[in-house]
Amino acid sequence: MVMRRGVIIAAMLLSATISVAEEPFNGLIVGLDGKGIKASIAVKGSDKRTRSDGKGRFGLTDIKADDTLYIIYKRDTTVIELQGRRSIHIVLAEQGDVVSFEESEELMNYGFGYVKRRESLDYSSGISGDRLRASGTNDLRKAIMMCYPGLKYINGELCLLTQNSINSSSAVLILCDGVECNLDYINIHDVKSVEIIKGSNMYGFRGVNGVILITTLKAEDVLK
Repeated sequence: MVMRRGVIIAAMLLSATISVAEEPFNGLIVGLDGKGIKASIAVKGSDKRTRSDGKGRFGLTDIKADDTLYIIYKRDTTVIELQGRRSIHIVLAEQGDVVSFEESEELMNYGFGYVKRRESLDYSSGISGDRLRASGTNDLRKAIMMCYPGLKYINGELCLLTQNSINSSSAVLILCDGVECNLDYINIHDVKSVEIIKGSNMYGFRGVNGVILITTLKAEDVLK
């Protein structure tokens, strides 16, 4: 009887620990006109990242009080220290500058709604730098293709989608730390992570063919 009671107590403690660890963190990004803004959101010092939807909503889990968020919009990155905030309501100017950000009780009360919505959309596929280096090649392009079979190298271009492009080229847009680049000039040992987006209007007409977002270790070190 004592042992059974001990098992029940241990299970309750474990459940409570899991609930705290998976506490939702909801966010909303809007413009000065109140309309939602699509942006990329990343957590400093981790591989956690997500995207806001057409109404500006996004959700994350297991966010710490001292975490820092990177808000990436129009190729500009804004750093926001949470400082204990349990949700975030962000207002951006047209140029991407942050006008204000504050905790929102309304967002906190929404629970896991935003998290589930964002996780179910399957916008992208993330590949860690360690996984790329474990592929056995120092060629970043080949390593990415080995980790993500959906990419094809056609006529000197990396292509993701099979349908006809609205552009003269069907190549994916490649951004390294927010700047358009050529994979041939990136050292695989400098790569922190690679995110492959299956198509996004966030990056203009070039993004509809797919986007490869590369984050380097050097860039992350500078932001620390």
